Amino acid sequence: MQIIKYLLPWLVFLALPACSNQPNQIILNPVYKNGQISSINSSLSTSVIDLRGDTATLKLIESDKTKTFASHGITASVKSALDSALSRNGASISNLATVRFEVDIHALQAVVTEKLMSHTSAASIEFGVRVIRATSNFSKVYRGNANLAGPLGHDRAKIEGQLNKLTEQIITRIVSDPELIEFLEG
Repeated sequence: MQIIKYLLPWLVFLALPACSNQPNQIILNPVYKNGQISSINSSLSTSVIDLRGDTATLKLIESDKTKTFASHGITASVKSALDSALSRNGASISNLATVRFEVDIHALQAVVTEKLMSHTSAASIEFGVRVIRATSNFSKVYRGNANLAGPLGHDRAKIEGQLNKLTEQIITRIVSDPELIEFLEG
């Protein structure tokens, strides 16, 4: 019994660091939740290309060091949300469509700064949209920023949620853009 009394605090001490380990990647999984907010009566072939110069989805800045974390499958995640948004708003998604709807990811990152008793997160996203027809093209850049702050260290799930929500908001802005819809209808 005496051994357990002395051994138990050491076991707890050794187990705590294992509990705080977080995975080395960010899970980006935006989901388009809005219903139909516009009417896009077009057949579209969609693609998403990652053109970010910095492929880190999360940059964690702690006192004297910076850690970076990637997000695997980022183009597939954005394409899935985009296809869902376009479909819910009347578009038909087909690889055989003659109208190409291309999205370039120029920026998609959260920068988290941790201090002793607090943290801040600044998320920034920029998508370039191109719609290409046989006789004409449309292009426009959509940007969004979001900030959050909290006590103590950051919670990875909240940062993922911040990025997912901001991505959803930009995709909603894209499918409800009057200029884009007018081009698709013309």
